[in-house]
Amino acid sequence: MKKLAVILPYDENHIENFTSHFDFHTKNQDDFEYKLIFMKQKSNRPLNKGKLFNIGYMLHKDKFDYFCFHDSDLIPISDECDYSYTEKPISLVGMRDKIQFGDQENIEDFDDYTLPYDEYFGGATLFSKKNFEQVNGYSNNYWGVGYEDYDLLLRCVVKELSVRTEVENSISKTYGNFNGMNSYIEIPSDNAKIKNTTNKSFTISSWFFTEGEPPYGANVDNNRCEYSIFTRPGYHTGLSYTHGGFIKAVIWMRPVGSSEREPVVIQTPLRTNQWYQVGMVVDDREQSLTLYVNGKEVGKKLYNGELVEYLNKPYYIGAGDPNLSVWRNFFKGQIAEVGMWSDMLKDYEMELIFNKGIIDKNGEYVTSKLPVGIWDFKGGYDSITFDISGNGNHAKFYNVEFANKSLKSNTERYLPYRRSGAYGYLSSNEQYLNLENLTRTEHPEIMTNRNTFNKKVKDQMKDMDTDGVSSTKFRIVNRQDYHGKHEIIEVLI
Repeated sequence: MKKLAVILPYDENHIENFTSHFDFHTKNQDDFEYKLIFMKQKSNRPLNKGKLFNIGYMLHKDKFDYFCFHDSDLIPISDECDYSYTEKPISLVGMRDKIQFGDQENIEDFDDYTLPYDEYFGGATLFSKKNFEQVNGYSNNYWGVGYEDYDLLLRCVVKELSVRTEVENSISKTYGNFNGMNSYIEIPSDNAKIKNTTNKSFTISSWFFTEGEPPYGANVDNNRCEYSIFTRPGYHTGLSYTHGGFIKAVIWMRPVGSSEREPVVIQTPLRTNQWYQVGMVVDDREQSLTLYVNGKEVGKKLYNGELVEYLNKPYYIGAGDPNLSVWRNFFKGQIAEVGMWSDMLKDYEMELIFNKGIIDKNGEYVTSKLPVGIWDFKGGYDSITFDISGNGNHAKFYNVEFANKSLKSNTERYLPYRRSGAYGYLSSNEQYLNLENLTRTEHPEIMTNRNTFNKKVKDQMKDMDTDGVSSTKFRIVNRQDYHGKHEIIEVLI
């Protein structure tokens, strides 16, 4: 029978709950013996989880066959949470969501459970003794939250351990070419589905390529410094590319207690002359607007009010409103595969749209909710381009030329092997959101760790053999049994 050491950072808020729950969860997993080892840090600096994991390993490597490096605020809650032995490094977390302790007993399904990102290698990670020695353990240089698991995955890649290689296939689409003067596509809002889409939660996605930045000044072709990608006019709701090189998502709403209309705006810089897949998600229940670029969230804003109703207003691709004397916002460049949903999509669905398209190569929708409109520009007649969603929202195009192009080439990603267990996250909502948005958060500790990681990548991980278990220094302050079977070890680092 294999012997497993589960090494965890000590957290007085979770240690008791974790221990009792873990003992209960694993009572029927009889192919291994285990011990919980809680590492308590004595230091004035922020938590160094990687170093604590290294120390826990060093103190127990001669007594155990394999090791699980585990967060104490993450509990296993599905039968697929499997702690059995493996010869290769593996992530045990197949999905997760934030919960309150005790709620795990009432969970009936895991439909809302996701991963923060495909490369996620934290939470609960299993290593054999041999493999952990090969990668020299964790880096000792990450203080505070985040990036020690990114670093660990890269160590596995460098040492050519068993890590999945996934090739993101190229995506070819039919695009419309817009001249920036009088090119646009008009989508009527005749049927009820599309007419009322922007009155509540909705999602828009599109590929686009701009030929330079929009002209500056209100008097330049009445363009008002913006190229509209997808817009519902009056008060222009939708996606556009602005002067200065920003992708912008905007909705209009009436604040509570006011009759005035106000915009809710998110924008982030993007280069010209490059293809991007962008999306905006409006959650009218949470009252939030979220902007995505290439499947990743880049910004989120909350609002407090009612979305503006647009009645019978049409939608436009490649223009703000071609019938006005101002704010026409004609697009100059190329637009491909525009989609719209009458509900909010989740993070993982936005990533799937980027990686596979709205409809994958097998002809299946990649989203759980059916779109109300898809304009892929592949079919039509005369001046009509078809809505292929089956909802009949066929659009009329003006001065638009169509052609095919590869929008992104094959790219290679390294991903951990992963079991399919579902886990519940117990810490604060702020901590959870920071981890969900690791690459974008402005939390100072995470930003410091992000810079540390980026420098290591730039240096091609040359310090890997000198930064890790082999260089870990510490002093034991206190060591005590916990619940008879387990252990708490306090160390000075």
